[in-house]
Amino acid sequence: MSDSSIPRPHDATELKSPPRMTAWHDWMATGNEEVDNQHRDLLNKVADLLLACREQRMAEEISKLFWFLKRYVRRHFRDEEKLQLDSGYPGYAAHRAEHQAFYAQVTELEARYLKDGTSTTLIVESLNLMCEWLHRHFRQMDQELVDYLHGVGSYAP
Repeated sequence: MSDSSIPRPHDATELKSPPRMTAWHDWMATGNEEVDNQHRDLLNKVADLLLACREQRMAEEISKLFWFLKRYVRRHFRDEEKLQLDSGYPGYAAHRAEHQAFYAQVTELEARYLKDGTSTTLIVESLNLMCEWLHRHFRQMDQELVDYLHGVGSYAP
């Protein structure tokens, strides 16, 4: 009898980072309702994608992923960067650079998808990018912004 928990080549268990970032936590709140709702939307999308991967229907979801990410990234990054500028956030330049790097990675993955189609490697790389970036960005970059906005002042360049 085989154990279904044993990792197989096409399972979500190939992800480098466990899906830690699929639920909203109070520490993530910036205090800006629009930005916070956008963060929730992204977390929900990651949870949906991880479920699709477990159900082995990721190939049909990958084009939706890129459409969502491109639309989300443009809107969310614009809104979050405006919040930073309006508040005089001193970490704006570094935060914006991180946003631009993520957008470039998404664009590169989408170009590979459009050129070569869906592959297990592309799916896993896309999910890894989202999970790892979310974890790092929320825990570090966005947390510094939240602390600044809440008056903690723990921003350290």
